[in-house]
Amino acid sequence: MFRSPRSLLVLFAVFCVAALILFGRTPSDDVGRAVDGRGFLAVCEASPFASGNGSDVAEAARLCSCVLAWHLREGERTGYPLPAALYRSNPTAAATGEVSSLARMVDTKAREACRSGRRTQ
Repeated sequence: MFRSPRSLLVLFAVFCVAALILFGRTPSDDVGRAVDGRGFLAVCEASPFASGNGSDVAEAARLCSCVLAWHLREGERTGYPLPAALYRSNPTAAATGEVSSLARMVDTKAREACRSGRRTQ
């Protein structure tokens, strides 16, 4: 069936392209929370909260990942969007009502738990 090395090379290339199409996309749920999560992490890591509570970039990333995990877990149940406005340097954006009271409450719990290095309910 495959008598020449060229036909094997073409078959290999077809399988590689098929694998990239099947497995190369970004995993995400139906509402795009993966994209929102990356944006939230970027805003959080640049925020005064992360720089004030983390000694270096890795610590800020750990802290923001912990806070994001809290919001993703609670957001799955309640459906609120990620509260990136709470981490922007402009505090008026968060005060204008962009962030729900449930998101503020979860954020307060998340900040307390993540600062101490433990995850509590």
